[in-house]
Amino acid sequence: MTDDWVTPPFTDAVREFERAHPQVRIDIDKGPISRMADIVRAGISSGAPPDVVQGHAHTGAGQDLAQPVDDLWQRHHVDPAQFLPGSVADVTWGGRRYGLPLDSNAMALLYNADEFRAAGVAPPDPSISFGDFERLARALTSPDGSKRALVVTVDSWVTYGWIKANGGEVVKIGTDGKPSFSLNSAPVVDTLGFLGGLVDAGLAFGPVGPDARSTDAYALFRSGAVSLYASGSWDLVRILKEVPGGHYGVALMPRGLTGQTAGTAMGGSSLWIPRGAKHRDLAFEFMLLLTSDKYGLRFAKEEGRLPARPSSLTDPYFADPQLKVFVQQLQTAYPPILGALLEASRAFNDALVKVLRERASPRTALDEAQARAVASVNGPS
Repeated sequence: MTDDWVTPPFTDAVREFERAHPQVRIDIDKGPISRMADIVRAGISSGAPPDVVQGHAHTGAGQDLAQPVDDLWQRHHVDPAQFLPGSVADVTWGGRRYGLPLDSNAMALLYNADEFRAAGVAPPDPSISFGDFERLARALTSPDGSKRALVVTVDSWVTYGWIKANGGEVVKIGTDGKPSFSLNSAPVVDTLGFLGGLVDAGLAFGPVGPDARSTDAYALFRSGAVSLYASGSWDLVRILKEVPGGHYGVALMPRGLTGQTAGTAMGGSSLWIPRGAKHRDLAFEFMLLLTSDKYGLRFAKEEGRLPARPSSLTDPYFADPQLKVFVQQLQTAYPPILGALLEASRAFNDALVKVLRERASPRTALDEAQARAVASVNGPS
């Protein structure tokens, strides 16, 4: 498990499974998600991989670490309709399923209601376009630039959320498991141009370094220096605890340059079984327990994680007005699967740095990234 997942609901599920299977003991290891693929790769090489891994099943599949489990879905009568569409995409590669969705999240717009009130503007409307958003940003930016509407970082997950909001995509995986890249497609180029334009116009703080944490976006939002912050429900829970006197809300992502779409990036994770795992059937049974409504609701209520099953989202807990926005946004949230393709992902991240920090042409930077991504799969042209 990743290092923030060994919590009371998780350990209770372990104990429940062991009671139901007296011959079984579950050994738990945890580590940072950035090292998960390497840990599994080492286990496969040594002939002793773990039986269950938490992270992203599509990454395990894309890097040839995970085994398909379509037969186990069929044997246990698991229907894709039992999960959010984006969560199913998280466990799918080349038309086959490689795991079970564990939890979900959606990137939405968190906003500081006090800053909106001070600027005399209403919170973001669900139907606003990118153009409307820019006009809103101007109203929220102080004349001296000390307060701005947004902070733009080189975080690929956040940028993917803006790309999806503009109706774009960066890669699709064919039924043969091969990627088809669209890093330099018009919606992607236009999205990076839009974000860079907000920085150029002084309406957003830009990145000061080549990584996602080079400007601490959350710190700027918490201090009131920015009025809007693109993130998931975990940061809403965090800021409501840290700033108990503050007034914060959640809004859907803008509908892109055309006003026709309202997609976003999905967060969360899934469970998968590595190649060579020795207890495949038991592993899937444990995954079914951990992804059940029973534990999905506990993860939500005790830890702020959103369930991957729509059946869980009907619980009265999600009637909270702020959580309802995340639940609505989840319907259009999809995971950024480019991260499973390491060289292509590096090419895209390098393009983000060039455009959002170094102010390079989005078209030029993304053409270069597209060429690198294609070459990483097909070899140099």
